[in-house]
Amino acid sequence: MNPEGLLNKIITGDENALRQLFEQYSQRLYHVAYYYLQAKEPAEEAVLDVFTTVWKKRESLGHIKTIEQYLYTSTKNQALHYLRRNYSPDKTYVSLYEVELIPESNDPESLMEDNEYELLIQEAINSLPPKCKEVFRLVLSDKLKNREIAELLSISESTVNEHIALAYKRITLYVKKRYK
Repeated sequence: MNPEGLLNKIITGDENALRQLFEQYSQRLYHVAYYYLQAKEPAEEAVLDVFTTVWKKRESLGHIKTIEQYLYTSTKNQALHYLRRNYSPDKTYVSLYEVELIPESNDPESLMEDNEYELLIQEAINSLPPKCKEVFRLVLSDKLKNREIAELLSISESTVNEHIALAYKRITLYVKKRYK
């Protein structure tokens, strides 16, 4: 059944429709929540909270045109709410990206070079414009399709493609300028 049909059934109190909607979207929503939270349990909790809210507020959801966009936006908001509640400047920064490099050898000099290169790539990613960085991270770490990113961020697929191309170009230039 299509998502809007499921929404109509949920509004009338059909728990099975909620289960089907959860099965259709929970994995993709988990990726969205994980993008913001960078932790498995809080991301899972955020997704469950979104579906719990859908069920609790089902009777007032008739105004929703696309349930998919509603779910993505709710998940993003839930994750951001969690971050605001749990933010502490003393917490260690956890990289949204981990560039996995296979060292050519185990000698300390080679490992140090690999580490420097990894840090340089992270710096390059962090230097991207905010929207470009967000798109790039959704593609790379969350493995979302361009269409899904376009829907999530309310931009066109061609804009997503432009952000990805720009990210690769800027990262390449950044690394070439600075890597020995």
